[in-house]
Amino acid sequence: MLHLEELRATRTQWYEAYVAGDTQRLAELEDASFFVVSEAGIEAGAERLAGIASAVRAGRWFPAGSRTLDAQLELQAVSDGIVSARGLGRIATPRGEHPPVLFTELWQRSAQGWRALHLHYHPQPRP
Repeated sequence: MLHLEELRATRTQWYEAYVAGDTQRLAELEDASFFVVSEAGIEAGAERLAGIASAVRAGRWFPAGSRTLDAQLELQAVSDGIVSARGLGRIATPRGEHPPVLFTELWQRSAQGWRALHLHYHPQPRP
């Protein structure tokens, strides 16, 4: 059984933690080998989390009241306990919405619940 509703709830918690800059919660929801690939390059591990924490302290992170929005989301089993999440999302802030991004995530279910393994995102191409 894939427990997709549990995965949806965990994804929501993960993105809420990201937008809030809650690096402790991110570390709980991400696998130790978690990494992000974006136009900025590859970010991983303690260095990535330290960068987020630094941006929060400097007031360069998302303002309070920001949230993520999935315009499209497709969940697909890849193998036993591994699910791919892909779609189109954006971050809405009190100052306005960020441009939409296409994303692909890999999630793994263990006895401790769902953990993010990987995120790859890039801007949605303009028509």
